[in-house]
Amino acid sequence: MVSAGPGCSICQKALSLVKQVAAEFSQIEIRELHVVEEFERLQVLNIFSAGAILINGKTEFGTLPKLSELRERVYAWLDYEEER
Repeated sequence: MVSAGPGCSICQKALSLVKQVAAEFSQIEIRELHVVEEFERLQVLNIFSAGAILINGKTEFGTLPKLSELRERVYAWLDYEEER
């Protein structure tokens, strides 16, 4: 999930990064959480910045990561899921 606001350049960059990594893994589903439309849900998730990236409902990046950092975190998460 990516928190995104209308006209937010950081949000668009975060979404672009997520889409790049998701293209590598068929099991990844992307969901945008619009800061205006889903403000209450974002508060429950303790997300107070646009462009935050969540993996499996957990905030993994509160700021824009490098592509390599996001890819690394996704690999780690997928390895964890396979072990369960």
